[in-house]
Amino acid sequence: MSKVKKEQVAERDPFEEWKAIQLTPEQKAELRARAEEKARKAAAAGAYERLLELRGKVEWDLDLDELRKDRE
Repeated sequence: MSKVKKEQVAERDPFEEWKAIQLTPEQKAELRARAEEKARKAAAAGAYERLLELRGKVEWDLDLDELRKDRE
């Protein structure tokens, strides 16, 4: 069996790593604008009113415990 040398990995500051994956302010603004546009379209289509009509009236065929049985 051959010996494998472990590469030394430079330790990165967790905060720097977190900061590196954050969206830019421009990306955030673009995504916010898209979400607001989708919400306006949904409101114009009456989606929110329909959800309010259905609140408490939807009955599921299976309860959560029955669905979890399949995972076991």
